Amino acid sequence: MMNVLLVDDEPWVLEGLRIMVDWNKYGFQICGEAENGNTAWDIIEDLQPDLVFTDIHMPSVSGLELIDRSIQKLAKPPRFIILSGYDSFEYAKTALEQRVEDYLLKPIDEFEIETILEQMSSKIKNERATEKLHQHERALYVNGLFNRLFQGEDSSELQAEVESILQMEGHENMACLLIEADTGKEDVNSWVQHFAGDHLYEPFIDAEGRIGVFAAEIKDSLNRLETIGRNLYEMYSDHASIIVAFGYHSGGAVAIRPAYEKALSALKWKRYQKENGIIHDQDLPQGAHIATVNHKALTNLFRTILAGEEDRLESEVHELLVNPDSELPISDIEYVRLQLLALEMGVLKQLKELDGDVGRFVLHMQHRLGGFTNLDSYPALQEYALVLSLNALRALQEQQKEMKCSTIFRVVQYVNQEFREKLQLQELAQKFHMNANYLGQAFKQQTGKSFREYLNDKRIEEAKRLLRQSCSSIAEVAVNSGYPNADYFVSQFKRMTGMAPSAYRKQP
Repeated sequence: MMNVLLVDDEPWVLEGLRIMVDWNKYGFQICGEAENGNTAWDIIEDLQPDLVFTDIHMPSVSGLELIDRSIQKLAKPPRFIILSGYDSFEYAKTALEQRVEDYLLKPIDEFEIETILEQMSSKIKNERATEKLHQHERALYVNGLFNRLFQGEDSSELQAEVESILQMEGHENMACLLIEADTGKEDVNSWVQHFAGDHLYEPFIDAEGRIGVFAAEIKDSLNRLETIGRNLYEMYSDHASIIVAFGYHSGGAVAIRPAYEKALSALKWKRYQKENGIIHDQDLPQGAHIATVNHKALTNLFRTILAGEEDRLESEVHELLVNPDSELPISDIEYVRLQLLALEMGVLKQLKELDGDVGRFVLHMQHRLGGFTNLDSYPALQEYALVLSLNALRALQEQQKEMKCSTIFRVVQYVNQEFREKLQLQELAQKFHMNANYLGQAFKQQTGKSFREYLNDKRIEEAKRLLRQSCSSIAEVAVNSGYPNADYFVSQFKRMTGMAPSAYRKQP
């Protein structure tokens, strides 16, 4: 909805405007009423309405002064419609030269005001759409610049472009606010922009989908950035999991990447402690590092599981659980637990992708192993990982077999229904997302015949039925059983039955 403010020093005019017009019909809602210019200005500053209907002659601040003040002081002033008596018509003409959209003569005509509202509604909506598109395009562009810096690009052209966007020339200190919340990103982003207001902040979204904001130290921008973080935390902490992290670095545009990395390290530390809250990079324990998943070892283990290589499981599990960085100031147990969590999540993801029964697998593992959170020795955790991997291997293999059998069954059904059409093994393989050679082998295992033999058998069986039960010509029988060429049909029929179609038809 678009907000409209009504301003007139005569209460009966305000009441008439309020009840005369179906504001909702044109997408408007009355956000406020004022009987003088000073009150109107306070409402405009606070609510920033889209449209203002204002009288010209009012106590203290006239309608023209209100319009002029809005244009001079607001980055985006509202659109104005003048309410004018006949004695102030000349003022109304002057107002039309000051970004005023139109004027209405008192007493106000219902048809005239509805015509103006229809026009204003269209103008404001088009303006909003254009502005939204521009903001979206700019956000994508700025986001791309920041992510190039995150990835290590440091050309002087890129740095100059970022400095220009942040208007940070001559300002050394840089701050990054990073937010991770289990709630809608669009909602969080809109509140970031709301709290930021017109200040020089640049929001972005990193590769993991976290929302961030950069600010150079201009005036009190860094203090304001902290206020944004606190406001967001207070808003969401009661009903959502949220971490607000700050990172600081000096050095101009080149400080953007380290400021982001410091904020990210602080955020990960907070998450690792399983806590919500606000954290600054200076709050981290001296020399603190955070355990991370050994993705290389995890990938190798899953490759072994999916290949069904039971004899390699023990060595691959050992590689996953042995901490490659002995300098991390965390216990080996905590490191192992993190790897086990990643392993569990990966197994469930693989099973889900194969349409397996994830719930049944979880219940089976809980019944057999319980959980690993109470295990406090490396041998016990290693045994847990080995049993989990072995059960995952067998469950995934079984599910792969079921999927393959199910797919071949669907292929056979498809051939049974569509044998009259032109069928090729290569095209069937593409349709059912299979390798053509594997499909040919699996088809023969399922039916006892090669694909071509099975297809010809189906077609000849249909031809026999048609020859026995219909008076169709040989050419029609050929087409209706999947052979568009009658001569080829006759030769195939003779080869497979030992007689011509016409002779077969004459049999008693």
